[in-house]
Amino acid sequence: MDEHDAQASTQKCAEDEGSNARILREVAQITAQSFQSSQEAMRVALEVMGHFLASQTLFIARFDESGSEKTHMDSEESSDAHVLKIIETRNTGTPSPVVGSEDPLENTYCQTVFRTRQPLIVDDVTQHPFYQQLATTKNYHIGSYIGVPLIYSDGRPYGTLCSQDPHSRPLTEQPEKLELMQIVARFLISYIEREELITQVRAAEQVQAELARKEQQARAEADRRVSELEAVFESIGDGLLVSDLQGRFQMNAAARHLLRMEPSHENVQGLSEAQHEDALILDEVGQPLVLDRWPIIRVLRGEHLIGEKVVTVQRVNTLGEKRYLNVSGMPMYDQQGQINGGVCVFRDVTEHYVLERRTQDTLNALLTLAESLAWVPDNAPGFFSAAPSHQTSSLQLACQRLTQLISTLLQCQDVGIISLDSSTATWHLQSICNSAQAPEAPWWQETMQLMQGISPDDSDMDRLRTNEVVMHPLQVQGEEDTSLLVEVPMFVGNDLLGLLALIYRQHDAALTPAEYTLAQAVAKLTGLVYERERLLQEQAEARAHTLALQETNRRFNDFLSIASHELKGPLAAMKVNLQMAQRALRKQEQDASFNAVQKLQRYLGSTEHQIHVQDRLTSDLLDVSRIRAGKLELQKQSCDVVQIVHEIIENQQQIADDRVIHLELPAEKMEICGDADRIGQVVSNYMTNALKYSAFEKPVAVSVVPDGAEVRVTVSDQGPGLTSEEQKHVWERFYRAKDVQVLSGHGIGLGLGLHICKTIVEQHDGRVGLYSTPGQGSHFWFTLPLSTDRVSC
Repeated sequence: MDEHDAQASTQKCAEDEGSNARILREVAQITAQSFQSSQEAMRVALEVMGHFLASQTLFIARFDESGSEKTHMDSEESSDAHVLKIIETRNTGTPSPVVGSEDPLENTYCQTVFRTRQPLIVDDVTQHPFYQQLATTKNYHIGSYIGVPLIYSDGRPYGTLCSQDPHSRPLTEQPEKLELMQIVARFLISYIEREELITQVRAAEQVQAELARKEQQARAEADRRVSELEAVFESIGDGLLVSDLQGRFQMNAAARHLLRMEPSHENVQGLSEAQHEDALILDEVGQPLVLDRWPIIRVLRGEHLIGEKVVTVQRVNTLGEKRYLNVSGMPMYDQQGQINGGVCVFRDVTEHYVLERRTQDTLNALLTLAESLAWVPDNAPGFFSAAPSHQTSSLQLACQRLTQLISTLLQCQDVGIISLDSSTATWHLQSICNSAQAPEAPWWQETMQLMQGISPDDSDMDRLRTNEVVMHPLQVQGEEDTSLLVEVPMFVGNDLLGLLALIYRQHDAALTPAEYTLAQAVAKLTGLVYERERLLQEQAEARAHTLALQETNRRFNDFLSIASHELKGPLAAMKVNLQMAQRALRKQEQDASFNAVQKLQRYLGSTEHQIHVQDRLTSDLLDVSRIRAGKLELQKQSCDVVQIVHEIIENQQQIADDRVIHLELPAEKMEICGDADRIGQVVSNYMTNALKYSAFEKPVAVSVVPDGAEVRVTVSDQGPGLTSEEQKHVWERFYRAKDVQVLSGHGIGLGLGLHICKTIVEQHDGRVGLYSTPGQGSHFWFTLPLSTDRVSC
């Protein structure tokens, strides 16, 4: 190198050093300046660098994501997901690129800077096929390129600071240019990062201020809502009770009124003490509700008291009235799903509950009345053949049942069924609801006096005939309150059967139109049921009379058959005895040696016995005739039962000397006031039956024993005995037990003896009876009152 070249080189170095010094001063001035924005700092920086880099184009570009089709990880690692957006430019002799333009990052040189996070220097594009084929090379006429990354302090890429020229340049030999761009890039990214941080801080401050403003608004709104909710909470007509998990309550005014809670009761402990001292809450049937079953306690355990699980409780208010409350409730949960409290809603449903109960009772009563109309006895033949007295009782029971149903239906103090006898125009009280209140109760006495004063031409009678309800006040003597009599006529067709008499207390007596209509409907049904029962009674009585007549005819026919047989038997025997006696006399006439006296005596003795039998049968017939006519006469005088029995047994022993009779008599006399012959007739009949219906070898026992103020005579046999059904009828006239055969003696009897015995004993103020077991014999007894005064007898 010659001296000239050396000088030139020295001069050039001096110029380069001077240029670098100027660049450093310029850059220092840039960094020292305060800019309004990062955009202004970029423009100034590009202008300064343009003086020293001598390139056609300087620009700052930002990496932006091209869309949402890539994931966040992909967007940070792949240039395909980004575009390069021009933020600021300095163009010399060319219009492009322009601020705001965008190109896919993969079409630009900056993709290498994006991937490597390192500067890129391309001296001659023609030497690099990769960059030569990029669309950007042709579009912007790039011959050389320097790109420096703009990287945030946390390592994130912001964009690039680029210098490009249409001509190739030895940029690698000019490191000061790269260094300058790196210095400017660090300045710019710090400014950008600071501006973004300031923006973020301001945004955060704005957000914080907005949040504070919204919080203040929310607090004011919450306070307003709380006030509104408290007002709503207090004004809700249903009672509300809210509790936390520790059992601390908060109630609105309705709940405090319904539950009558004191301030000391507003927790579980206070409730427990109050419920122990004085039951606060009752269950549906009126029993104290145990604390464990209180709705709020159940809700705090997690139960959902909704739908079918809604609880009905009772509470007595300050006026002493029983109120029914429906209680529903649900537990409250925190964000973790754990129970942290509960709420219960109390609704006073007393009117609805009472109306529902009354409606149900009314429906049940109406159904019962309807069923009464369709009722037919299961044992219809037995029912219609029952005794009239039983039917009368059945009618009374039906009326009693009706009055009870009507009392339930119409909610009155008392109910009576009063029938009308149309033939005599008289009223008769058939039944009343309160059986404890006799018909002589004051209001019923006044009611019947009022009814008997109604004449056929009376205006009240006219109103009743036109199915109009009639009302009369009843002033019962001795009572301050006035009762009201409501007369509801009962019709069957056009016939007035009677009326329902409804007794109301005066202040409860205002009938609503619905109750008025209901009373008429009930009276109509009652009239039908009453008339049906009356017709059933008449039918049963008619059938009972028919059956009784048939039974009487049957027994009478049997009696005629037996009586003719029993009366004919002795006559036939006497006829035979007379014929045999005549033969004996004729034979005596023909043969003097024949002794006819003994045979005549035997025939006459047999005839005498048959006459005795016929006399007994005739006496029984006469006695029954006298009993039916009420003319059975007794010759009463003081007599000894022991002596009477002793004499009868001796007579029976003579007649049946081959039978064993055990006799038990007391040592003292048993005096009565009576007819000795008739008493003997009773004993004789008992003995005759005992001997007749027991086997020959079986003994018969007779006893006379004192029984308090009476004397008891018992005749016991070991015959076939009687069933319980036969024992019911054995004392009836003409009755004879079936399948009971005569085991000794003769004659089957007329079925009159025991009936006569019963009548005789009862006319002596005594009693008859028997104890009998089939197959083990019978014990017939009768008692007579002992005499205390022989003179009066």
